[in-house]
Amino acid sequence: MTTKQVIECTLTVLGRLLYASRELGHLVDTGDYILNSALYYALGFSYGTYVNIGNKPDYLNETSEIYDKLYITPAAPLGALTHLTTTYNARPDQYAVINYKAKDDPNARYNIPRYGRERAINQQNRFRFYILPYQTDTDVERLASELPTYIRLGKKRSKSRVACTVVDSAVSRGTFTANHPFGVYDYEGIPIGNLISRKMRPTPLILQGTYEGEHLKIGEAILPYRLEFLKKLR
Repeated sequence: MTTKQVIECTLTVLGRLLYASRELGHLVDTGDYILNSALYYALGFSYGTYVNIGNKPDYLNETSEIYDKLYITPAAPLGALTHLTTTYNARPDQYAVINYKAKDDPNARYNIPRYGRERAINQQNRFRFYILPYQTDTDVERLASELPTYIRLGKKRSKSRVACTVVDSAVSRGTFTANHPFGVYDYEGIPIGNLISRKMRPTPLILQGTYEGEHLKIGEAILPYRLEFLKKLR
């Protein structure tokens, strides 16, 4: 058994956090977990383009320089979540909306209703995630101190506060049951039982699963070792 330092982070939602985990008719529903695909960008480890190229994320290229140096887990809720459901009936809910002049509007002759409902995570909900450095020369204390205190998440770029501490973890080998979420494509091991998954977009999550091999124990949290972002797709 070996000991490694990792970063334990607590995320507190300070606004209405919305992202489309599933769409049921006119309802846009936000899932109970924050994907690590969002955290890599929010924490400044990866940067995307501000050019609107449609719904074509380029995660593999944009994380190519960091994916094997550290791993950020998805964030799991600390306790039961509270949600806020709202209805919009005046404007569509796209990220960017074209505003035509009245005489140029192609839909001016038609009465097309635009309405829907959004179920978002309410403020003051708390989440837990971990940052797992892999390079032996990483100054973990310095890395933790350089992380932003406030980040933006979700479709509406809502604000969240992040508090991080450095903790010790133990790496062991044997049969283990992972109990903290990680991405389906982030680990090449094959589960041997007790599998619980959650379908989310853009990547599904493993919430629980029994595996054989190296694993990381951080307090009560158990994770496979070693996880790499979108490892199966590279």
